[in-house]
Amino acid sequence: MNDKLQESLQYLKQCSNLETEAFKLYETLSKKLNQPESGYILGNAFNSLKNAKIIQGILNCFDLTELENKPGKKELAELTNEIIILERKISKINTLEYLISCEMLKEAINLEDLLIQIYTKFIESNSAKVTVAELAKTGTLTLDSFKKLFEYIKEEKAKDKEVIVESLYILESKEKENQKQITPIVKYQNPDAWIHESTIHSFADTPVTEN
Repeated sequence: MNDKLQESLQYLKQCSNLETEAFKLYETLSKKLNQPESGYILGNAFNSLKNAKIIQGILNCFDLTELENKPGKKELAELTNEIIILERKISKINTLEYLISCEMLKEAINLEDLLIQIYTKFIESNSAKVTVAELAKTGTLTLDSFKKLFEYIKEEKAKDKEVIVESLYILESKEKENQKQITPIVKYQNPDAWIHESTIHSFADTPVTEN
């Protein structure tokens, strides 16, 4: 296995790990929220798990023993670790207060944005071509069809982000009703305008470099 192929497969392996940990994070978060937000986030959790399985299916076509001691991309490894730490923190909180719930949903928005960037970098890099060239040796596969698979994943991530934004809107609307405050709470037309640095943790500044 040449170095370029190893690098590509390591990147995909890290993507699968990221989605697996995102699944755990969303599943844990969903247990701390009320309906309907809980159901929405749980749906996102299983979408992440589906993506992890899709990517793992690609990896299963290769012998990955040469990757076992490879560190992979530093920024992806760091992001994976940050997700794990955040999931553990949330799991230890019995009840999420309103403000903390909002922060967690904003972090989820940031995370979806980062995952979209990660898949975009892979599609636009030479790694996709290298992977397809190797897969084509054992079956019929085109670069176009391979890229379409990841474009589909990106589209799903964008939809998941919209779901989180909607959940945040619902949460704020309920808080407005509960508190009977005068402060207007509106549904933002630009989801990115919601994103502020969390007091707990922020994925917003996590760098994503080209593969």
